[in-house]
Amino acid sequence: MGFRTCLWMMRFVWCVVVVLMSGGCSSNYYTANVNGEQKVYRVDERGGKTLVYEIDLQGKTTVYDANDPMAKRQVASQEVAGELNLKTNERLAQSNNGSRRQPNEPIYVDLAPAILDDQMQKAERAKGAVAEQIRSEFVADPMIKLIERDQERSGLLKPHLSAGADVEVLPKVSLKEAYGIDRKTGKPVKMLAVVFEATITSQTPPATYTVSESGHAQRNLEVSKRFAKQVKQVILQQIGPTIPAH
Repeated sequence: MGFRTCLWMMRFVWCVVVVLMSGGCSSNYYTANVNGEQKVYRVDERGGKTLVYEIDLQGKTTVYDANDPMAKRQVASQEVAGELNLKTNERLAQSNNGSRRQPNEPIYVDLAPAILDDQMQKAERAKGAVAEQIRSEFVADPMIKLIERDQERSGLLKPHLSAGADVEVLPKVSLKEAYGIDRKTGKPVKMLAVVFEATITSQTPPATYTVSESGHAQRNLEVSKRFAKQVKQVILQQIGPTIPAH
């Protein structure tokens, strides 16, 4: 094979490669943010830019090339998002149209007996004293009505609202060693702390909240009052406004 023949074949192959590369090139896209607005351009193989679509500050999309694949995807995604937003708004409207408990109506609360850890059980002066101490903080509240709890149910069972209850409260009390600051010396000291915890469950709408309060064991009455205040705030301020009318 002569030199000219080889050179001709090399040129032919090179031309084929160039043609294939040119035919295989696809458009690239460039996104620019101008004053908070998003502009998407199509960039050709020569570097020329064509505005495909833009999204303004309110999220509205304006399409300049409806046949562009990227523009079609953007329009399709917006349609899906619009349908989802419509369904969400419809659900919210239905929920808001449903009757709600009036602010002056009571909230029925199922207060479970407090679960005590081993140390707290030993420290309790009389059996049931801690549970009664917690219960006394709710009895006087004009908006909270405690319901009688089924005596066969145990506080160790999985949370389950009693019939007629809007909210269930499962309290736990424990004694733990902790470090505090000595008020006289300002130095850290080891102390015995009492820890009050509660899981608060609402059935309609379904929701679960947790609160905790701790302090020096010798001030357990003060700590229990702060704890009860937290629980009541959740019931009255967060759960109360969402409870359906009875």
